[in-house]
Amino acid sequence: MELLMLDKNFQICGLIDDFSSLVWNRKYYECGNFSLQTNLDTINQFKNAKYIYSKNFKETAIIETFNIKEKTTGTQILHSGRFLESILEDRCINTTQYFKNMITEDIIRSLVTNFAINSGVRKIPKLNLGKRKGLGRTRTTQKTGGSVLEYIYELCKEDELSIKVWYDFDNDEIIFEVWQGLDRIDTQNENTWAIFSKNFENILNDEYSTDTTKYKNFAYVEGEQRKSDEEGNETTTRIGITIDRVKEGEDRRELYVDARDLQSDEDTTEEEYRQMLKERGLEKLEENNKVEKADLEINTNSNLIYLKDYDLGDKVVYKNDKLGFNIENRIIGVSEAYENGNKEIDVTFGEDYNLKRIKEAIK
Repeated sequence: MELLMLDKNFQICGLIDDFSSLVWNRKYYECGNFSLQTNLDTINQFKNAKYIYSKNFKETAIIETFNIKEKTTGTQILHSGRFLESILEDRCINTTQYFKNMITEDIIRSLVTNFAINSGVRKIPKLNLGKRKGLGRTRTTQKTGGSVLEYIYELCKEDELSIKVWYDFDNDEIIFEVWQGLDRIDTQNENTWAIFSKNFENILNDEYSTDTTKYKNFAYVEGEQRKSDEEGNETTTRIGITIDRVKEGEDRRELYVDARDLQSDEDTTEEEYRQMLKERGLEKLEENNKVEKADLEINTNSNLIYLKDYDLGDKVVYKNDKLGFNIENRIIGVSEAYENGNKEIDVTFGEDYNLKRIKEAIK
């Protein structure tokens, strides 16, 4: 595997084809990261390096940390950092952004355009929008403060979307796009299925647990106060809504959401403001959802092959016929570890489901 070292202008300044270890952590709802360990002989390759590019990966990495370890076995150099999406963390939402009846992808593209492309001195060099796909639901919302990247990932998670920012080596530009993984569950016929189950002999060992300690399913969302004149008497009332997500047979578990920071303007109707409150309530309920965990060890000689039959962002199925449940979730993280000619893959789907593929020879 060859890793190209690129300088701040994306010019080649080095090449690494021999390293002690490389861990490439791909994420769906957050920015991914990497760590690379090499020996002292490679130090000149990193002198002016800022980025790592390889045709083996879909992502481009930014070198952010440098560390030298002196050991009896020799000197080791450790580089680490995050993927190129992290450049959007350097742009903050310093003015209130209103979005009325827009789909999620268009909101995200507007944020990138406003704060990182058509933004004067705040423009990120080489950054351009990629293809629009029309992803996400229609919503009305507003945002003030925080980083562009943080808010984008909040929006993405609510609609099971993600973003990718990568360097197009051939055209010398940075591309930003919103995307969504494939649906590989067994109730659709558009894509091949990805079902992990002992019955299919693609799981060697599995462990499953649930935790409902923080689970909430009903929200009271209270917003701003408004003045009204009823029969000559001026009164002040707080606008509020409720969100009921109590499933049949469940106990009611309530959550209070203070959303007074959401302020309307003279053009905002009460219906639009209530929709903004609903978005905030759904966000907080998602933060207080059930936690389910599963640790699964994949059979490397099974019917499912990484990158061919399942990949980051794909919606897959975990079946446990003994316990009688069927779980459908997206793959939200993939950790690829390369060491001593072997590759090990650790896949996370849903909030905390881990699929561990044991070591195999690097292909």
